[in-house]
Amino acid sequence: MKKLLPALALLTLASCKEKPQKENKATVEKETTTPIKAEVVKDAPYTEFKPDKISDLKIKGFDIEQAFSVEGNKIVAGNFQFTDGKITLPDTEEDFGKRLLLLNHKNEIIYQSQGSGEAYLYEPYFYKNSQNGNIIIVCQQAYEYFFGGDAYLLEKGKIKYLGNLDIEPNNEEKKLTDILRIKESGDGITFSFDSDSLVLKPGSEDITIKNKDVKYVYDYKSLKLYQ
Repeated sequence: MKKLLPALALLTLASCKEKPQKENKATVEKETTTPIKAEVVKDAPYTEFKPDKISDLKIKGFDIEQAFSVEGNKIVAGNFQFTDGKITLPDTEEDFGKRLLLLNHKNEIIYQSQGSGEAYLYEPYFYKNSQNGNIIIVCQQAYEYFFGGDAYLLEKGKIKYLGNLDIEPNNEEKKLTDILRIKESGDGITFSFDSDSLVLKPGSEDITIKNKDVKYVYDYKSLKLYQ
Protein backbone atom coordinates (compact mmCIF):
# COMPACT_ATOMS: atom_id res chain seq x y z
CA MET A 1 0.00 0.00 0.00
CA LYS A 2 1.26 3.46 -0.88
CA LYS A 3 1.43 6.05 1.97
CA LEU A 4 -0.87 9.03 1.66
CA LEU A 5 0.85 12.30 0.77
CA PRO A 6 0.77 15.06 3.41
CA ALA A 7 -2.10 17.49 2.97
CA LEU A 8 0.29 20.29 1.96
CA ALA A 9 1.75 18.17 -0.84
CA LEU A 10 -1.73 17.35 -2.10
CA LEU A 11 -2.65 21.03 -2.21
CA THR A 12 0.56 21.78 -4.11
CA LEU A 13 -0.15 19.07 -6.67
CA ALA A 14 -3.74 20.22 -7.10
CA SER A 15 -2.57 23.77 -7.84
CA CYS A 16 -0.36 22.61 -10.73
CA LYS A 17 -2.06 22.53 -14.10
CA GLU A 18 -0.65 21.17 -17.31
CA LYS A 19 -0.81 23.35 -20.40
CA PRO A 20 -3.55 22.12 -22.75
CA GLN A 21 -2.26 20.36 -25.85
CA LYS A 22 -3.58 21.29 -29.26
CA GLU A 23 -5.51 18.51 -30.96
CA ASN A 24 -4.75 17.80 -34.61
CA LYS A 25 -8.21 16.87 -35.84
CA ALA A 26 -6.94 16.04 -39.32
CA THR A 27 -4.85 13.14 -38.04
CA VAL A 28 -6.41 9.75 -37.42
CA GLU A 29 -4.95 8.28 -34.24
CA LYS A 30 -4.02 4.64 -34.88
CA GLU A 31 -2.00 3.99 -31.72
CA THR A 32 -1.45 5.90 -28.49
CA THR A 33 2.19 5.73 -27.49
CA THR A 34 1.83 7.16 -23.99
CA PRO A 35 0.29 4.68 -21.53
CA ILE A 36 -3.10 5.74 -20.25
CA LYS A 37 -3.09 4.95 -16.54
CA ALA A 38 -6.50 4.84 -14.96
CA GLU A 39 -7.34 6.39 -11.63
CA VAL A 40 -6.00 4.10 -8.89
CA VAL A 41 -8.72 1.73 -7.73
CA LYS A 42 -8.86 -1.33 -5.51
CA ASP A 43 -10.32 -4.52 -6.95
CA ALA A 44 -12.98 -2.75 -8.99
CA PRO A 45 -14.87 -5.15 -11.25
CA TYR A 46 -15.81 -4.34 -14.82
CA THR A 47 -19.45 -5.23 -15.50
CA GLU A 48 -20.68 -6.10 -18.98
CA PHE A 49 -23.32 -3.78 -20.40
CA LYS A 50 -25.08 -3.33 -23.73
CA PRO A 51 -24.88 0.22 -25.12
CA ASP A 52 -27.50 1.74 -27.40
CA LYS A 53 -27.13 0.79 -31.05
CA ILE A 54 -27.01 3.37 -33.86
CA SER A 55 -28.96 2.32 -36.94
CA ASP A 56 -28.76 5.31 -39.32
CA LEU A 57 -25.01 6.01 -39.32
CA LYS A 58 -23.11 6.14 -42.63
CA ILE A 59 -19.37 6.44 -43.26
CA LYS A 60 -18.19 6.94 -46.83
CA GLY A 61 -16.17 3.97 -48.04
CA PHE A 62 -16.80 1.96 -44.89
CA ASP A 63 -19.19 -0.97 -44.40
CA ILE A 64 -20.68 -0.67 -40.92
CA GLU A 65 -21.59 -3.95 -39.26
CA GLN A 66 -22.35 -2.54 -35.81
CA ALA A 67 -22.44 0.97 -34.37
CA PHE A 68 -22.95 2.03 -30.76
CA SER A 69 -23.43 5.17 -28.71
CA VAL A 70 -21.27 4.84 -25.61
CA GLU A 71 -21.53 7.78 -23.20
CA GLY A 72 -21.26 10.36 -25.98
CA ASN A 73 -18.78 8.34 -28.03
CA LYS A 74 -19.59 6.60 -31.31
CA ILE A 75 -17.99 3.16 -31.57
CA VAL A 76 -18.16 1.37 -34.92
CA ALA A 77 -17.15 -2.09 -36.10
CA GLY A 78 -16.83 -2.97 -39.78
CA ASN A 79 -14.40 -2.72 -42.68
CA PHE A 80 -13.28 -0.39 -45.43
CA GLN A 81 -14.73 -1.30 -48.80
CA PHE A 82 -12.67 -3.13 -51.40
CA THR A 83 -12.48 -1.69 -54.92
CA ASP A 84 -13.04 -4.27 -57.66
CA GLY A 85 -12.32 -6.98 -55.11
CA LYS A 86 -8.87 -5.55 -54.35
CA ILE A 87 -7.38 -4.05 -51.20
CA THR A 88 -7.23 -0.27 -51.55
CA LEU A 89 -6.23 2.58 -49.23
CA PRO A 90 -6.63 3.16 -46.35
CA ASP A 91 -6.28 -0.65 -46.19
CA THR A 92 -2.91 -2.17 -47.02
CA GLU A 93 -1.65 -5.73 -47.51
CA GLU A 94 -0.47 -5.68 -43.87
CA ASP A 95 -3.48 -3.86 -42.40
CA PHE A 96 -6.92 -4.83 -43.68
CA GLY A 97 -10.15 -6.47 -42.62
CA LYS A 98 -12.69 -5.77 -39.90
CA ARG A 99 -11.67 -3.16 -37.36
CA LEU A 100 -12.87 -0.80 -34.63
CA LEU A 101 -13.44 2.93 -35.16
CA LEU A 102 -14.04 5.88 -32.85
CA LEU A 103 -15.89 8.86 -34.34
CA ASN A 104 -16.18 12.46 -33.16
CA HIS A 105 -19.41 14.50 -33.10
CA LYS A 106 -18.98 15.24 -36.83
CA ASN A 107 -18.77 11.49 -37.58
CA GLU A 108 -15.11 11.88 -38.51
CA ILE A 109 -12.79 8.96 -37.77
CA ILE A 110 -10.45 9.93 -34.92
CA TYR A 111 -9.24 6.41 -34.11
CA GLN A 112 -9.02 3.22 -36.16
CA SER A 113 -7.66 -0.07 -34.93
CA GLN A 114 -5.42 -2.45 -36.81
CA GLY A 115 -7.43 -4.57 -39.24
CA SER A 116 -8.22 -8.14 -38.23
CA GLY A 117 -7.24 -9.64 -41.58
CA GLU A 118 -9.52 -12.36 -42.89
CA ALA A 119 -11.50 -12.81 -39.66
CA TYR A 120 -15.20 -13.39 -40.27
CA LEU A 121 -16.23 -11.85 -36.97
CA TYR A 122 -15.02 -8.80 -35.04
CA GLU A 123 -17.77 -8.17 -32.50
CA PRO A 124 -17.44 -5.59 -29.69
CA TYR A 125 -18.42 -6.39 -26.10
CA PHE A 126 -18.46 -3.64 -23.48
CA TYR A 127 -17.45 -3.68 -19.80
CA LYS A 128 -17.60 -0.73 -17.39
CA ASN A 129 -15.48 -0.07 -14.29
CA SER A 130 -17.71 0.30 -11.24
CA GLN A 131 -15.48 2.98 -9.66
CA ASN A 132 -13.82 5.20 -12.25
CA GLY A 133 -16.26 4.71 -15.14
CA ASN A 134 -13.62 3.56 -17.65
CA ILE A 135 -14.76 1.12 -20.31
CA ILE A 136 -13.03 -1.96 -21.71
CA ILE A 137 -14.03 -3.07 -25.20
CA VAL A 138 -13.22 -6.65 -26.19
CA CYS A 139 -13.72 -7.51 -29.85
CA GLN A 140 -14.45 -11.23 -30.17
CA GLN A 141 -12.75 -12.74 -33.22
CA ALA A 142 -13.73 -15.77 -35.26
CA TYR A 143 -13.23 -17.67 -38.51
CA GLU A 144 -15.25 -20.88 -38.58
CA TYR A 145 -14.15 -21.07 -34.94
CA PHE A 146 -13.56 -18.51 -32.20
CA PHE A 147 -9.96 -17.40 -31.65
CA GLY A 148 -9.73 -14.86 -28.86
CA GLY A 149 -10.24 -11.12 -28.93
CA ASP A 150 -8.63 -7.69 -28.96
CA ALA A 151 -8.90 -5.55 -25.81
CA TYR A 152 -9.23 -1.76 -25.82
CA LEU A 153 -9.54 0.88 -23.11
CA LEU A 154 -12.00 3.74 -23.65
CA GLU A 155 -11.13 6.56 -21.29
CA LYS A 156 -12.17 10.22 -21.50
CA GLY A 157 -13.06 10.03 -25.18
CA LYS A 158 -9.85 8.26 -26.22
CA ILE A 159 -9.20 4.63 -27.17
CA LYS A 160 -6.01 2.73 -26.42
CA TYR A 161 -5.27 -0.76 -27.70
CA LEU A 162 -4.25 -2.97 -24.76
CA GLY A 163 -3.43 -6.18 -26.60
CA ASN A 164 -4.74 -9.51 -27.83
CA LEU A 165 -6.32 -12.14 -25.59
CA ASP A 166 -5.15 -15.22 -27.48
CA ILE A 167 -7.29 -17.68 -25.54
CA GLU A 168 -10.63 -19.50 -25.63
CA PRO A 169 -12.57 -21.88 -23.36
CA ASN A 170 -12.06 -25.59 -24.04
CA ASN A 171 -15.74 -25.80 -24.95
CA GLU A 172 -17.06 -25.41 -28.49
CA GLU A 173 -20.39 -24.13 -27.19
CA LYS A 174 -18.78 -21.10 -25.53
CA LYS A 175 -16.48 -18.29 -26.58
CA LEU A 176 -14.00 -15.99 -24.83
CA THR A 177 -16.55 -13.28 -24.02
CA ASP A 178 -18.83 -15.87 -22.36
CA ILE A 179 -16.22 -16.67 -19.70
CA LEU A 180 -14.35 -13.37 -19.40
CA ARG A 181 -14.03 -11.62 -16.04
CA ILE A 182 -12.30 -8.22 -15.71
CA LYS A 183 -11.21 -6.28 -12.65
CA GLU A 184 -8.83 -3.42 -11.91
CA SER A 185 -6.50 -2.62 -9.03
CA GLY A 186 -3.63 -0.23 -8.51
CA ASP A 187 -1.33 -2.74 -10.20
CA GLY A 188 -3.29 -3.08 -13.42
CA ILE A 189 -6.28 -4.56 -15.23
CA THR A 190 -6.74 -8.32 -14.91
CA PHE A 191 -8.55 -10.52 -17.42
CA SER A 192 -9.45 -13.91 -15.90
CA PHE A 193 -11.61 -16.78 -17.15
CA ASP A 194 -14.55 -18.70 -15.70
CA SER A 195 -13.68 -22.09 -17.18
CA ASP A 196 -12.02 -25.26 -15.84
CA SER A 197 -9.81 -25.64 -18.92
CA LEU A 198 -8.63 -23.28 -21.63
CA VAL A 199 -7.09 -23.31 -25.10
CA LEU A 200 -4.06 -21.09 -25.72
CA LYS A 201 -3.41 -19.83 -29.26
CA PRO A 202 -6.69 -21.25 -30.59
CA GLY A 203 -6.62 -22.10 -34.28
CA SER A 204 -2.83 -22.05 -34.55
CA GLU A 205 -1.33 -24.21 -31.80
CA ASP A 206 -4.43 -25.20 -29.78
CA ILE A 207 -2.63 -25.72 -26.47
CA THR A 208 -5.10 -27.13 -23.91
CA ILE A 209 -4.34 -26.29 -20.27
CA LYS A 210 -6.01 -26.48 -16.88
CA ASN A 211 -7.17 -23.16 -15.56
CA LYS A 212 -4.97 -22.72 -12.49
CA ASP A 213 -5.43 -18.97 -12.08
CA VAL A 214 -4.61 -18.30 -15.75
CA LYS A 215 -4.91 -14.61 -16.49
CA TYR A 216 -3.82 -11.73 -18.67
CA VAL A 217 -2.68 -8.58 -16.85
CA TYR A 218 -2.34 -5.12 -18.37
CA ASP A 219 0.11 -3.26 -16.09
CA TYR A 220 -0.60 0.11 -17.77
CA LYS A 221 2.29 -0.58 -20.16
CA SER A 222 1.70 -3.97 -21.82
CA LEU A 223 -0.56 -7.02 -21.70
CA LYS A 224 1.03 -10.23 -20.40
CA LEU A 225 -0.18 -13.82 -19.92
CA TYR A 226 0.33 -15.53 -16.56
CA GLN A 227 -0.28 -19.27 -16.14
